[in-house]
Amino acid sequence: MASTSATGQTYNNTNVLGEVLQIGATRNTGQFVAAISGNGVRRVDAQEFAMSATYSLDAANQNVISENTSLSAGTAQFYAKSQEYNVVQISKLDFASSDLRESATQQLDTTNIDAGGMAPTNSEFDRAASNAMMQFNADWEYSALQGTYVARSAVGTNVAMGGLTDSTVGISTNTVSASSASLSKALIDTLAVEMMDNGAQLIRPAFVCRPTYVPQLSEIYGFQPQSWDMGGVALKTIMTDFGEVGVIWTNAAPANTMILADLSYIRPVVLPQPNGQDVAMVEYVDGASAKKGYIQGFIGIDFGAESYHGTITSLA
Repeated sequence: MASTSATGQTYNNTNVLGEVLQIGATRNTGQFVAAISGNGVRRVDAQEFAMSATYSLDAANQNVISENTSLSAGTAQFYAKSQEYNVVQISKLDFASSDLRESATQQLDTTNIDAGGMAPTNSEFDRAASNAMMQFNADWEYSALQGTYVARSAVGTNVAMGGLTDSTVGISTNTVSASSASLSKALIDTLAVEMMDNGAQLIRPAFVCRPTYVPQLSEIYGFQPQSWDMGGVALKTIMTDFGEVGVIWTNAAPANTMILADLSYIRPVVLPQPNGQDVAMVEYVDGASAKKGYIQGFIGIDFGAESYHGTITSLA
């Protein structure tokens, strides 16, 4: 079941027998944030921050002048820079468990008086805190990949980070439309060539996509030698003309889209809390007969220059 907007009580959040297991699509998230976290977390001291200042050189040409011209001063030129920004958003999840729920550990339903000690006695408040942390991380990954940018404007504005595929601050230079066609090597090659033409480095590239496209990548690039006792492929790295490309699948990726991201330029961003913590997990008392808490972070994503990454959109 999904979340319920209420305090956990003995009537709406009774105890259970058996192992508690997470299900649902959100369970299979986290690989992207885990991959970019290896670059370290970027800590900023303002809600809006600069990801990069980009410039481009002129098209290469044959730069030549005569000896006579060389005796005079030439016309000076410089290469203007353009600032690329993003913001951190306030992400917060609250949770609470009534004191009665914390004490009545053997209440299995609204009428069962006692389960005879068979039910687990773990704190439901602690479980709620753990669930909130997992949800927080999943939401961060979703926002980093497909969050919609909302700039600072007023106190009442829900300022929001722009994800990699956002139309305002995200990928716009290198994008190929599949026009509802299936993923193919031709589409991938077209995107890779476009990225190289526009100056992408592809230092540590990775395909980032939903699980539905992982078998298609295996069909395109996989090769299974003949064997009596083993079949299939499990691609982790794909060899291309422009380098080795990793594969990251996550249910937080946008639908009908394949992202080719250069992980070497992507970092999670935090504006530290007043107490110095990157993300705060707070338990507080307000006079109510319940344990209450929340997890809060001022979080964002820094992906350098958007032209270092690319997308194939409108896939079947």
